Amino acid sequence: MRPDVITVLEDIFETGLTWDATALDDLARRLDALGDSPVARLSEAFVGVRLRLETGEVSEPLRREVEAVIYPRLWKVLEALRAGLPDGEQRVRVEVLNRRLAQLLAAEADPLLFGDTPAPG
Repeated sequence: MRPDVITVLEDIFETGLTWDATALDDLARRLDALGDSPVARLSEAFVGVRLRLETGEVSEPLRREVEAVIYPRLWKVLEALRAGLPDGEQRVRVEVLNRRLAQLLAAEADPLLFGDTPAPG
């Protein structure tokens, strides 16, 4: 794994998750540039957050929930990279982050879909 990939991920922990659409796009592009690396798929998570930003203001509770998914899952990916775990294990960790974040954002967009709110009538 290229050291700059680890540096990019470490920067997220040091500077905090950005809530700026342009910065999220830049981060997603940097990850996409990794090609067939399992870590490249992390771009999906950051694109998802950017897309959510485009729909309107993100409430503080939702920001905390998003960060509560991203930080521990991203840490697991970083651990896998540092340990030199096989691509399959890295891929699993990336996919768990992507899936949990997608579920959270989808539930926020449509609580009826996930049963959080009873259907009317």
